[in-house]
Amino acid sequence: MKTKCVLLLTIMVIIFASTIFGHSAKNLEAKAAMKDNDVSSSMGKPVYESTVDSLSTKVWVMTQAQHKKMMKEGMGKAMSRETEILHKMPMTGERNDSTMGMDKESKKEKMKGTHFIMLDVINTISGKEITNGSAKVQIVYPSKKNIAVELNVIMSHFGSALTLNEKGKYLFTINVDFGGGFRTTQFKYTVR
Repeated sequence: MKTKCVLLLTIMVIIFASTIFGHSAKNLEAKAAMKDNDVSSSMGKPVYESTVDSLSTKVWVMTQAQHKKMMKEGMGKAMSRETEILHKMPMTGERNDSTMGMDKESKKEKMKGTHFIMLDVINTISGKEITNGSAKVQIVYPSKKNIAVELNVIMSHFGSALTLNEKGKYLFTINVDFGGGFRTTQFKYTVR
């Protein structure tokens, strides 16, 4: 009888100790949700992708209609879940969302244009997204007109609305300035 009591007591102590000293379910759930709901994973294939040194760059260009549809479907839900998680977790200063707390009119102003560009820059060594800098895109139109657009930090990537109202090939030059240096990426995009 004593053996049964000691065995039962030992099992109970092990169970209680593992729950007390184990990881909390909230922390594990938050980390898994952040990884599963990564915005760039729901975007599909990028129009440009490169890895130079320790930086991986992915660029998506889409029409505003495609962007709005995506925001209503998968990506918007992932972003709202990520925002919820970020608000519940203590801020580490690594993320800077320039659209949080912005009124509807300001958001509409940022979304004017025919297309939307999204830039994801990841440090391949640490696996972290780089958003603690600035990004600008220089666009050469088919008619050889030049414009420059400042990309805003939106969640864990850079993005902005664009006006690509001419048919033909555009030349994009993206300049990313971050704490550790400066990176320039160039690619072509065709509007049909």
